[in-house]
Amino acid sequence: MTRRPPASAPRAFGLAAALPLLSAAAGCGAEPEPQKAEQADTSAAPDDPATGPTWYDDVQPLMAKHCTRCHHEGGLGPGDFTDPETVDLLASAMLLAMDEGRMPPAASDPDCRDYASSEVLTLPDDAKQTFRAWIDAGQRRGEPRAPDPAVEVSGELPSPDLVLQMAQPYTPTFSDAENPGNEYRCFVLDPGEAAGRNITAMAPVVGDDSLVHHIVLFSMPRDAARPEWSGPEGFDCIDGGGPSFADGMIAAWAPGMLPIEFPAGAGMPISEDDVIVLQMHYFYGGPDAEGRSDQSAYAFELADQVEDLVYMAPLGAHDFVIPAGDPEHRHSDSFTNDYFDFEVLGVFPHMHTLGTEYAARIEHGDGSTSCLVEGAYDFDNQVTYMFREPLTFAQGDRVEYECTWDNSSGTSDVRYGERTDEEMCYFFTLVRL
Repeated sequence: MTRRPPASAPRAFGLAAALPLLSAAAGCGAEPEPQKAEQADTSAAPDDPATGPTWYDDVQPLMAKHCTRCHHEGGLGPGDFTDPETVDLLASAMLLAMDEGRMPPAASDPDCRDYASSEVLTLPDDAKQTFRAWIDAGQRRGEPRAPDPAVEVSGELPSPDLVLQMAQPYTPTFSDAENPGNEYRCFVLDPGEAAGRNITAMAPVVGDDSLVHHIVLFSMPRDAARPEWSGPEGFDCIDGGGPSFADGMIAAWAPGMLPIEFPAGAGMPISEDDVIVLQMHYFYGGPDAEGRSDQSAYAFELADQVEDLVYMAPLGAHDFVIPAGDPEHRHSDSFTNDYFDFEVLGVFPHMHTLGTEYAARIEHGDGSTSCLVEGAYDFDNQVTYMFREPLTFAQGDRVEYECTWDNSSGTSDVRYGERTDEEMCYFFTLVRL
């Protein structure tokens, strides 16, 4: 997802590069009150084993809260879980998927640090026990009643102030013999109405999701953009073939991502002197990808003035080697804050297809430890975890992070790289000054 850094770069090169730039804006406003956590799940199994749970009273609400955002007619997942007959037929397979941790898709454990939409993205044990008890009691329907409305989780902003789109559709050629099946294409976009303003929320508008492996959005000084970069067809930017985003990263998107919304009064500034670069990573998924075109965009909500400034600080490791045949290879790294106090608003853990687990925690100067993110990894369900309560990362604190990969079926070692068959260990961190 990133430009390969020089050999002399520090391991946490993104965060180290970003922090000096942030220091000039420190102390820009009062700290808002922390967000309140949403109510805990209340779908525990009924106490009366003689009757047990029913579809209408217990299982339908559970489906509406945790499952039907994907499993509905025309949804991303198979089966329509708003239909009791479908759930009757698939109940045993659904319970097995829950027990094995395959459903819902992997997400950070909210017991590590709670985040927005955690109640939808994860399945509490008591909800799973309700479903199990319903099966054991004979999958009773119960008394009909109006169904609970499904919890809707959209990947797009409903009413953006601005949408920046590629000037024209682009058809990947996948013709680079040194990077088979992978194409990085960068497009220079004029920020338009965003120039001199602040981003308060953002989400991509993905043109052809069968082609798009990831999107990175970053800014750079207008006078630093080469003339040959500015054409509507974009330019090749794999393996350092374009500008570095280390000092101006705005967003990173991968499959499964939800919109990013900053707390009230906070925003990410866009300079009047900058352009925005949209980096597209296209991946060849088979013959169906041939001749397909993409015209992706990014949507924003904007504010003229904000009290607190937000920046993206990429934190990552590059010096790992995942041995062939290793089913559980771990790599750990750390970064010490030698700059100033700031708040962590959210974290996006990112690996490629061999990734299985991740963890990041802060070791404070007083010896205490705070968990940031921790959980199983699913490439098709990646999320920027926006914390319900921001966490202070004080001067002198150290963040430790770890990635785990499964290369048990591999016949060769895997190293850091931008291609889909290479790997990454990144924690894209949103910080507030």
